[in-house]
Amino acid sequence: MRIKDIMVPWNGKKRIKDGINKNCCIYSVNVAHALWDNSAYEVIDDADNKVGEIDRDLFRYLINSTNTNIISNIVDKFQEGVIAIDAEGRIFYINDAYTKILGVPISKIIGKQMRKVEPGAEILNVLRTKIPIIKDKQYIKTLDKYVSVHIYPIEQDGELKAVVSIFTDATEIVKLGRKVEEANKAVLRFKEQIEAQNKLLKLEIIGESSNFLKTVSQALIVAKTEASVLIEGENGTGKELIAKLIHSNSERKSQPMIIVNCAAVPESLIESELFGYEEGSFTGAKSGGKMGKFELANGGTLFLDEIGDMPMAMQAKLLRVLQEGEIEKIGRQKNVPVNVRLIAATNQPLERMVREKKFRRDLYYRLNIVEIKVPPLRERGEDVGLLANHFLQKYNKKYGKQVFFSQRVHSFFYSYSWPGNVREMCNCIEYAVIMCLDDCFDVVYLPPHIKESIGEITEERNRSEYTHGTLKEAVKSFEKKMITDVLSESNGNRSKAMRLLGLSRRTFYRKLKEYKIVSV
Repeated sequence: MRIKDIMVPWNGKKRIKDGINKNCCIYSVNVAHALWDNSAYEVIDDADNKVGEIDRDLFRYLINSTNTNIISNIVDKFQEGVIAIDAEGRIFYINDAYTKILGVPISKIIGKQMRKVEPGAEILNVLRTKIPIIKDKQYIKTLDKYVSVHIYPIEQDGELKAVVSIFTDATEIVKLGRKVEEANKAVLRFKEQIEAQNKLLKLEIIGESSNFLKTVSQALIVAKTEASVLIEGENGTGKELIAKLIHSNSERKSQPMIIVNCAAVPESLIESELFGYEEGSFTGAKSGGKMGKFELANGGTLFLDEIGDMPMAMQAKLLRVLQEGEIEKIGRQKNVPVNVRLIAATNQPLERMVREKKFRRDLYYRLNIVEIKVPPLRERGEDVGLLANHFLQKYNKKYGKQVFFSQRVHSFFYSYSWPGNVREMCNCIEYAVIMCLDDCFDVVYLPPHIKESIGEITEERNRSEYTHGTLKEAVKSFEKKMITDVLSESNGNRSKAMRLLGLSRRTFYRKLKEYKIVSV
């Protein structure tokens, strides 16, 4: 805060003998100035021209307050807005960022009572209760802005000395959130573009369910920004594919995307893995040193998968990199600047981990500027068939086969809960295509751990299908379903179906007519 920020225009009266330069920082003004016996002090420019004046009482108050309350010059350089009041509720400090964010000149409110400037301000509640307040999104109606606010009491020897409020402008983040709400519209426009559709197919991002399309749309919207992204979802849902989609549609798409699985890196190695090291920095260090993942991703995107498994000590260092834009390479004295867009993913409930103090709150909010949730496959009913057919075509081509799904397998896919999600389906179909001895992919070719679920699902389905009605009706329903399934498995070959069912030609065709089974 400089003298020019608190001065008032010169009233044109006779000049006072002594003056203070307008560019002088208030904290560096000689305290003796405050003892001048004048009703006001004049402010001069570098050419010794008078440009304004300062009220004596206000000036003395600010000199005393900024010396009794621990306010450093460095706060003036914060990107976050800072305002402080004393124990009486009087405003004694405001930094430049505050005026830029809220559009309020320092001279309008400095030295005034906060209850008169903004009667309902949260900072007054902290002044009264001495309890900190943290709000990640607060709307200021008079300014039409959203801010993230952290307010803390400052005490000395058990006595309240001041209250400081630190906040950032969250308006752009809120606007981004509103755009995300238009997810389905954006993704429909995207799907109309052939080139964009090909990108999705190349990444194996396949689906038409509304909740999955919303996820894709969110990824495409945030891709055009530099915001950090936190992708949440169960194992196997495709979090890495969503991260790749964001990178490939961003301004950084021509630069590398580096992937690190935090759960797969031992705690003792994760620092050197991320930040690298200099030659000779420790026993066993490679000759010439090693570049870390941050350096490798410089100019591009760094994807930290399973971020919830990152050790707490490493979380603090990661936070510092995000704040400073520099890494501290092991064995190097000087920090290395990096320009990296960070995307993180987790299958763990980070919000709960924050409450349990298992994950740093400040890092969580740094990562979670935009949160994208990837739905599990069991909540994407419309996509099961699309994904299954895609993987079948993929592995038929890979292994030179022409395998097709039997009706029983097709029905089973829709009944199975897919605990391993899309990854489990992909592996299941590749296994079956490899093991198939003929062209029909029947339940016998399912992986053993999945095959065990058939009995349970079939029993449940039978209970629901045959609980109501007479025995005669249940038998008819069962016969019709069995004939339909066998015809499907026989690829419509009626002679083969008759043989598998053990029916005579006459009985078989009578049943087709009775149950109105035209063709399969």
